[in-house]
Amino acid sequence: MRLTPRVRLVGSGRAGAGLSNPYDCHVYLIDGGGPLALIDAGAGLEPERILDNVRAGGRDPADIATIALTHAHADHAGGAAALRQATGAEVLAPGDAAGWLADADEEAVSLPAARRGGTYPADYRLPPCPGAASIGDGDVIPVGDLRLRTIATPGHAAAHVSFLLDGDDRRGLFGGDVVFHGGTVLLLSTPDCSIQALGKSLRRLHALDFEALYPGHAGISRRCGRRHLDAALREFDAQRVPRNYYA
Repeated sequence: MRLTPRVRLVGSGRAGAGLSNPYDCHVYLIDGGGPLALIDAGAGLEPERILDNVRAGGRDPADIATIALTHAHADHAGGAAALRQATGAEVLAPGDAAGWLADADEEAVSLPAARRGGTYPADYRLPPCPGAASIGDGDVIPVGDLRLRTIATPGHAAAHVSFLLDGDDRRGLFGGDVVFHGGTVLLLSTPDCSIQALGKSLRRLHALDFEALYPGHAGISRRCGRRHLDAALREFDAQRVPRNYYA
């Protein structure tokens, strides 16, 4: 699904366009004019569907050089190992999350509780992703003639980043699970979820210049992305909690 000249949606589950496995988050393909990158990797249950969507858009999965993860929850990072094996791409994850993925540390990514609660199938397991590398605030990821700037945005998870894309026909923010359409947020009963940290992250993003908002689930805004961030911040300014989004 073409979103801009340089951005395509190649994965999306039941909380989106239904392009791939129902447990997948949105997975975006960044076209750097040769090298390609994926933003997030889905749950890993049917990674071939994501690769088929890359091919359907006229691109070769072998050109995917980078898989950049916003955070390590299973719907965003569970597919990293399979996609890395299929493409040879480098996997980048925020902070300590790189080590969690390398070791398949399910407790660190709150997967056992999510399985018990029915978020994932009872037999779902996080596959190890050896060689995952850590990225941090301010790191710039080149993708051909494009650049992705890493911005630390804790809140939904402590090890969470967003990516600001420069070089497309509009500046775009890949926000992972920091904010969604209509200003909704996703607060979980996990040890590292913090509404205070989320509010600070949203204020930091508000200072940035961007047009498109590419969230991890639900509606995508190609032109008016800032209004969804503004809606969430209005709730924080009124000392209220923004409406919680459930995928």
